[in-house]
Amino acid sequence: MTFNEDLTLREEISFPAHYGLAFCLEDPLYWRLDGGGEYEIGPGESYVFNGLRGSSMCTYYAGKRFSGISLQCGAGVLAALTESAGEGSGQPAWGKDESCVSAKRFSPGIRLILADILRCRYRGDIERIYLEGKALELLAVYLDEMLLENGNSGALPGFSKADIAALHHARSILDGAIDAPPTIRGLARLSGLNEYKLKAGFRELFGLPVYAYIINKRMESARLLMGERGMSVAEAALSVGYSSTNHFTEKFKAKYGVKPSEYRKLR
Repeated sequence: MTFNEDLTLREEISFPAHYGLAFCLEDPLYWRLDGGGEYEIGPGESYVFNGLRGSSMCTYYAGKRFSGISLQCGAGVLAALTESAGEGSGQPAWGKDESCVSAKRFSPGIRLILADILRCRYRGDIERIYLEGKALELLAVYLDEMLLENGNSGALPGFSKADIAALHHARSILDGAIDAPPTIRGLARLSGLNEYKLKAGFRELFGLPVYAYIINKRMESARLLMGERGMSVAEAALSVGYSSTNHFTEKFKAKYGVKPSEYRKLR
């Protein structure tokens, strides 16, 4: 939505204990909580709120494009999920703050799920089923990323905490250079690991070999570029590092089951 004049809305919140997850896709949002602080959420950022109660005030500035998604989830649900994931304390991994708990940039994988939610083409009961499934997928991926970032993903035999931190660093390097990633040797040097530990640890920790991870992220990025920005198949292929459209088409179909040209028509 976009407003013609500045607008401040006050909301009285009477939900039972819960967590709220907010994802900002376009211009920033500004708000403050009674008895709490002032917050800003910018494009590509997410916030987790713990037990919002009382009231809050949110300001929308004129001429801005506001787009985002929020979820509410019972506090007991998240406590059970994080405990089953190995937290052990029964409390979510990110702490016990009573207002804003955690702020972070969300990953390309999260952005892809958000795009699917916004572009839902179903109606009625089918729409409800689809969106409930996507909401659960969003929550699962978000929690998994939070647990990994907080070092709660479990120990890997033969890998120290420093090794695991280096593997996360290696993944962040790839995420930032998916169109032109470093070689295995270069990535090992940048992350401070030997090639064996990099390849074995990456597969064990993230579920994919380095090369497969790169392809997966390239396809996710290309799907977003064609869906959100309306890029052609050739433009998307070049943007994610493929000089050959045929090669790109082969990889895209292997992941999504349709050719990229067919995917564009579906959207």
